[in-house]
Amino acid sequence: MIMMLPFLTALLAIGFAIRGQRTACAGLWLITALVLLAWSAYHMTDPLPISL
Repeated sequence: MIMMLPFLTALLAIGFAIRGQRTACAGLWLITALVLLAWSAYHMTDPLPISL
């Protein structure tokens, strides 16, 4: 479920943009960016278990 969070927040931001609610749209894009950055940082520092 957590991997769907950036897609959900981006979808909500697009919905608010279509309705003309700029503040809500910008806030959701900021939340989306923060979630993506946290997600990227987690996966970049996670050890990669490769079995050969």
